[in-house]
Amino acid sequence: MKGEPLIVLVGLNKIKGEKMRVKHKFLDKYPIKGKKILIIGTFNPDVECNDAKFFYGRSKNYFWDLLPKVFGYKSLKKESVGEKIAFLEKYEIELTDLICEVELLEEDICNYSDENLKKDIVWNTENIIKILRKGNTKEVYFTRKTFNCIKNIEKEIKKIENFCKKHNIKFEYLPTPARYINEKKLNEWREKFLK
Repeated sequence: MKGEPLIVLVGLNKIKGEKMRVKHKFLDKYPIKGKKILIIGTFNPDVECNDAKFFYGRSKNYFWDLLPKVFGYKSLKKESVGEKIAFLEKYEIELTDLICEVELLEEDICNYSDENLKKDIVWNTENIIKILRKGNTKEVYFTRKTFNCIKNIEKEIKKIENFCKKHNIKFEYLPTPARYINEKKLNEWREKFLK
């Protein structure tokens, strides 16, 4: 109508609450084969806002400070993917995650909270157990000790833990490498690996 203000709506092309399928960023590129040590995380989404170049590669994750120090090695947090892979090869370590794919709300894809990992999940559990059946893996570590709101994740990791117990494979829960690092956390990691 003549004389009424023109209202321009900007940024409303996305519908709040829209769901998206999000795949894992590295599982296809770095499949596990059955090395001596297997370290299992949760999920690394293949989304634009995730600038990680490798497992545990986000800025607020201290895995690459912790794990090398457990083995008396320097921090690899700022080193290249190639250097990280060389370290893993040297100590016969493989990395994987428990989730292959998940349905997330569009507004949650850059949140990275495990609390969002609840719906329509494609698990990596059977593939992990298939690799463990080869008999080469002697130690398995999961980088989480608590589960709070994510009971579905606990159920899946328990399947792997039970398989390990039945087949004489060491299984340990590590304190999460996310958020912070201190001497207490480093000592807990050392104790678990040296046990």
